[in-house]
Order: sequence, then C-alpha cells, then structure tokens
Amino acid sequence: MSQLKLSTELVSQMHQFLIQHDENAQDPGVASQYLCAVVGCLLGEQDMPESQKEEILAQLFAFTRHVTQDIAQQMHTPPPEAVVGIWKPGMG
Repeated sequence: MSQLKLSTELVSQMHQFLIQHDENAQDPGVASQYLCAVVGCLLGEQDMPESQKEEILAQLFAFTRHVTQDIAQQMHTPPPEAVVGIWKPGMG
C-alpha cells in the first residue's frame, strides 16, 4: 500500500464534510459507513476480476484494523512524565 499523509486535520475535515452532507454523520458510526460506501463505490467501478477486488477489500480491512488499534493504543498511552533533576554516575 502507499505511504499516506494521514493527519487529525485531514480526518476532521473529511468528517466535517460528511456532516455538511448529512448531519447524522456526527455519529462516528454513520460517518464510517459513508467512508466504507465510498470505498465500495471506488472499488466497484474498477474493471478487475472479483477475486482481485476481494483481495483488496481484505487488505483494506486489515489496514483499517491496524489503524484503529494504533489510534486506540495512542489514546490509552499516558504521556511521558517530565523528569527534572541532576543525574550523577552511579545513580540508579
């Protein structure tokens, strides 16, 4: 897969665009359905064997799962604590 330039700003702008189209898209589940439908439309328009489309869908699902898990982990990982002090050799 390609290297993506994903940012919170891009995600927010896309979400806001969907809300402008349908205010029900404020619900992340509805917004996600729209995005999945767009993927289905784009892939469905491609002239390729169904088996290839199924393989791409499987790859996209695995990628979506990876991003979901990565974001969830980032949200639950506490930020590193600031450390202030003087370190001297031999200190543990």
